[in-house]
Amino acid sequence: MDLLPRLRAHCAATGAQPCLIGGYVRDALLGRACHDVDLAVHEGAEALAASIARALGGTQVALDTDRGIHRVDGVPADGATWRVDVSTLQGGGIAADLRLRDFTVDAIAVPLSDTGGPVDEWPLVDPTGGIADLRDGVVRMTCPGVFADDPLRLLRAVRIAAQAGFAIDEDTASAVMEQAPLLTNVSVERVREELLTILSLPSVGRSLELLDDLGLLDVALPELSPARGVAQPVEHHWDVFHHTLHCVDFAEKLLDAGYRASDPAGMHIPWPDWADDYFAEEYADGHTRATFLKLACLLHDVAKPETKSVQPNGRVRFLGHPVKGATTARNVLRRLRASGKAREAVAIMVEQHLRPSQLAQKGDLPTARAVYRYYRDLQDVAVDTLYLSLADYLAARGPELELDNWAMQCERIRYTLDEGSAQKTPQRRERLLTGHDLMTLFNLPSGPELRPLLEMVQESSAAGEVKSREEAVTLVSQVLGRAPAKAEARHG
Repeated sequence: MDLLPRLRAHCAATGAQPCLIGGYVRDALLGRACHDVDLAVHEGAEALAASIARALGGTQVALDTDRGIHRVDGVPADGATWRVDVSTLQGGGIAADLRLRDFTVDAIAVPLSDTGGPVDEWPLVDPTGGIADLRDGVVRMTCPGVFADDPLRLLRAVRIAAQAGFAIDEDTASAVMEQAPLLTNVSVERVREELLTILSLPSVGRSLELLDDLGLLDVALPELSPARGVAQPVEHHWDVFHHTLHCVDFAEKLLDAGYRASDPAGMHIPWPDWADDYFAEEYADGHTRATFLKLACLLHDVAKPETKSVQPNGRVRFLGHPVKGATTARNVLRRLRASGKAREAVAIMVEQHLRPSQLAQKGDLPTARAVYRYYRDLQDVAVDTLYLSLADYLAARGPELELDNWAMQCERIRYTLDEGSAQKTPQRRERLLTGHDLMTLFNLPSGPELRPLLEMVQESSAAGEVKSREEAVTLVSQVLGRAPAKAEARHG
């Protein structure tokens, strides 16, 4: 849906005179598409939002009634979501309002009625020098008090820099470092949303380093701090903390078609034809599987510091860190008030992140049974965890990666993906025997004792070892040590 012309026409018809402000103007000046629109009016923000919702078929919610901020979300027939935020101008006018905003590149406005022509002809209002900062690629605060007014802006500085590929101005970076503790005053829901958005954006490795350099990572995710300087076994290139950051960066590379096409390591990465759509799928809390994969990478070794031990021979071990890490991951996401679906998905990935490398001995491919049990146990995040394991492998070796060993690791993951898909075919998923069948054929009582037998049959079927009802009955007979009833023999 071409949102801006429809908003312009609606406001003209209703007599509303809002200004287009903030991120939409910034992205338009940068020549980038934007689906979220910020409008500001002198008064009547709630009424304008309500009329937009009625006219364009959206849903209105109040974001901040004290400050007069209302939101309209919509989903047109083509499925492309859109959002309009309507706010009340602060400070008495548009120029004064812009000076109260967070960053100069977001403090540029234009009357909505004047946006019909080319962007370079818009009569822009720019009291803080945002246009020059756009040209120079700089994120600069509008005034020293912006972070005290809303400490979420501390994270937003990094997010805007990531979105636009900009650098943060030195004075602004110094102010962020000085005021980073203020982030604890922000609602956890808002912090979570900014963190997930940063993880979803390109150059996530750079963003994480920036969060760390500015002191924001310790405040937002204090659970990661103990990993600093924790040494690892010799096969690891980085300590636990930097391994974690690089793991997220490598997850982004795995998802990048350019890396898979051109990098010597990337060329080995298995990538089924459905994988792009799979990782682009919105999974939980408004974010994609790709974003939650990167979040799981960020938390996958969170319990290593507390589980570290040094054996008498000098070997460093982290026994039990995946299980303890899963508990910590759940607690982190519970603290951030993520959905139950998000909590469990990340926790399972953390708990099982070593599983893909343990499906078979080094140099061997996993058996069909091992693949079946893997997908059975991990369910909805089985595929995601395979790619977490690949990112973990790359982040362990770093620049010391040996391509031959990496190729074998990728081949194991490729086989697991292919066999997992094959096991989902109707022939392999067909239920050959039911609980009623077992009770009738073998005079078994109803109860939980039937479940292991049914699971054994299903596993053998998925592994391609049992292909018919008759073969399934024979398998159960061998396990129970007795033949089925004569009725089944005649049936066969």
